[in-house]
Amino acid sequence: MKKSIISILTAVALVFAFVLPNLNAADAPGDDYMIPKPGGDYEPKQQSIPFAHSVHGDIDCYHCHHTGDVSEGCMDAGCHDLINPETPEERRDIRYFEKAYHDQCITCHRDLRQQELPTGPVACTGCHPRD
Repeated sequence: MKKSIISILTAVALVFAFVLPNLNAADAPGDDYMIPKPGGDYEPKQQSIPFAHSVHGDIDCYHCHHTGDVSEGCMDAGCHDLINPETPEERRDIRYFEKAYHDQCITCHRDLRQQELPTGPVACTGCHPRD
């Protein structure tokens, strides 16, 4: 009787330790996910950006997907849908998709670097692969 209770408790502990934390991650795109280039007549200066969700696993999804819908991308939600800014003011507008990504990603990486924590790149070539 005692052995079966210990076995059951061990199995439950393993489920909590390994299975449950990965259920939410299973819904996220894999580590081979590429942040896409905008569609339409936009001519990108850079290639699509690789993004590893597993590296960002400790960050709440809603930190980046702030609308609450993790199935929508930044440009899909209509929040950051300015593709071709025509003025300097538009380039500084958070609606400009490039500004939104740069502010979100680079600011977070710089903050982590200041705290002397492991972080991602802050330079252009760290995210944008060369042709």
